[in-house]
Amino acid sequence: MLVNGKVSFGHVAAGYLGLLLLGSASLAVGTFGSSLAKNQLLAAIFSAVMLVALILCWLLARITEQPLSDVFSAMSLWNQHFPPFQAGLIHVRDVVYYLVVTYVALFAATRVLEARRWR
Repeated sequence: MLVNGKVSFGHVAAGYLGLLLLGSASLAVGTFGSSLAKNQLLAAIFSAVMLVALILCWLLARITEQPLSDVFSAMSLWNQHFPPFQAGLIHVRDVVYYLVVTYVALFAATRVLEARRWR
């Protein structure tokens, strides 16, 4: 690709940053799902259901009316926040969204585990 094509390293870096942020948010949601369950099978099911729900929020945004469609579109893990990274653009709102999802999921997992420890 470097010999015959033009590769913009900014586009590549933006894509890798987007994948890193998407992966961190997905792993954090999976960790939260794992903290909710008593065994591994339930942890996998909880994590998968939460991730699929966050990914498919854009479908709900397409079929609901205006106030709710904006909320579901903003909650979508993939459809609204990841395409700018694919285009080589880095928006602060998208970076903040993935960091907030990661933080909230890890914070909730920490609280669940602390509550379980004190029982």
